[in-house]
Amino acid sequence: MIAKANTITHGSNAVRYSADKELAEIVKVGHLPDGLTTSSIWSRMMLHQAQFKEKQRGNRRIKNTSIRIELSPAKEETEGWTMADWQKLAEDFIREFDAVYLKRPDRDDDDPHTHLANSQYVVSLHRDSKSKILHLHINANRIDMEGNTNNEYMIGKRATMAANKINEQRGWIQSMTKREWNIDKVTNDCIEALKSMDSFDFNTYEAKLKAKGYGVKVMRDSIGKVCGYSIKKGNSTYKASELGHKRSLTPSRLRSTWEKLHRDKGIHTQAINPKGTQSVTRSSSPAATKTVQPKQQSSPKQMPLHPTTTLEPVKQQPAIVHHDVEWNGRNYPVDIPKEVDDVLMKEVKLPEDILWSKLVDVQNTAILLFGNYLDAATQMSESCGGGGSAPESGWGRKEDEDDMAWARRCAQQAFGMHKRPSRGMHR
Repeated sequence: MIAKANTITHGSNAVRYSADKELAEIVKVGHLPDGLTTSSIWSRMMLHQAQFKEKQRGNRRIKNTSIRIELSPAKEETEGWTMADWQKLAEDFIREFDAVYLKRPDRDDDDPHTHLANSQYVVSLHRDSKSKILHLHINANRIDMEGNTNNEYMIGKRATMAANKINEQRGWIQSMTKREWNIDKVTNDCIEALKSMDSFDFNTYEAKLKAKGYGVKVMRDSIGKVCGYSIKKGNSTYKASELGHKRSLTPSRLRSTWEKLHRDKGIHTQAINPKGTQSVTRSSSPAATKTVQPKQQSSPKQMPLHPTTTLEPVKQQPAIVHHDVEWNGRNYPVDIPKEVDDVLMKEVKLPEDILWSKLVDVQNTAILLFGNYLDAATQMSESCGGGGSAPESGWGRKEDEDDMAWARRCAQQAFGMHKRPSRGMHR
């Protein structure tokens, strides 16, 4: 099971969507009467917030008034479930969500826990429109029944930690393992779609993926050229940059990947494994690096050459630096060309206005950004008291950006992320 959570300003729309969507069913409500209409549910939540308006002002007025959570168990994990089973899952998740202890390092007055069990909430059961996979939506009041504000600090991480706890208790697959499996499956299907195409055409490629049951969202520029796309599997979405081997399925490299597949059928094995063919030595240290020099191919011995045969010089491949960044109990492997890694390490600097970040923390954040581990990089910087300049929506590597330019931008972003947050930020 995987879980997502965030705080939002448009609670009324979220409640309406979760409760009124076609085939949606109300699983349970918390601190609300049964049988209320959608509009009545949100009206009661807002009325409750108004009763504690003065208390909110004393702790700075909140901007995000609602908590939205989505729970997505695997189809096989919920086979044959009754409504009582879904109610039990919602109750278990809320209990584990409230049990998570995450305290903002630069604030002493925040409650490190949430109190969803003591808040108004509504739980709805949805069916995915294509796959019919069942999943839960939870919409909760940000203000609990005592007038206290539910903590939104790292709320996405809280949801993941709670989901992993449930997975552990029930013997289900952990969320990160499930995501890696999904990425492998989507990558394989993308490769199969390319292999089945007699000529390259993105529209055909898109149609073949949709025929496999995927949702495909395509981004085009002003002249209609494909500049990005993402693939939806169930309730999870994967960017093209997350798939394939070394970004081989991004729009700028898709045609060349198709050409390689049809020039040499054996080359597709490199693209099927998104982790690549290089081995990574994992380490328990915060960041372990290992430089691997490519092996030189040797000429066969005692093999006479044909008179017309000439040996082409073996092209020297760049050395790769393997980083293993340990964070929150998980290892994040990142491969960076050595000359790019040298520049990245030199570009990383420690901000003057910091709480307790060290240079290695900023370097690790930059490495995670380079490897497209945005969530881990954000969490690492926040745990060190950072929050000055978090990546904006749409952050990522540009299609025409080379390794050197991308590394420099990651170093600059990591520097900003470790700055102390400015005063007067909303909770």
